[in-house]
Amino acid sequence: MDFQPDMMQQNTPYKNKRSDSMATASFVLGLVALLTCSCIYSAMVCGALGMILALLSRGGEMKLNIYGKTGLLLSSAGLFLSIAFYVVMLVFLLNTYGGIDGLMQEYMNILGVESMEELYQTMGMY
Repeated sequence: MDFQPDMMQQNTPYKNKRSDSMATASFVLGLVALLTCSCIYSAMVCGALGMILALLSRGGEMKLNIYGKTGLLLSSAGLFLSIAFYVVMLVFLLNTYGGIDGLMQEYMNILGVESMEELYQTMGMY
């Protein structure tokens, strides 16, 4: 049997492997992450999922579409701002109360307990 290149080629139309729905979901999750960057749980989850969906929306292609790029940018910004916000707040609290010990002492004063044992009993740990 002779090799005939015309018979081996199939005329199939190009199939776009990109997922526009994943790119749109990434855009929406990035927007939610950016808007809720002061809420650690929603911003972290939405930001991480938005970045993953943006990268998966490529479908094997080298470039992202516009919604994928925007979703990746918004998700990254929301995740970064969320982490930066909580780092700044932690540094502020530690500077205000003089460290972890001062912060725990203030917490115990607010609850009206004198020792760590009382604090554990108040919290139901003993």
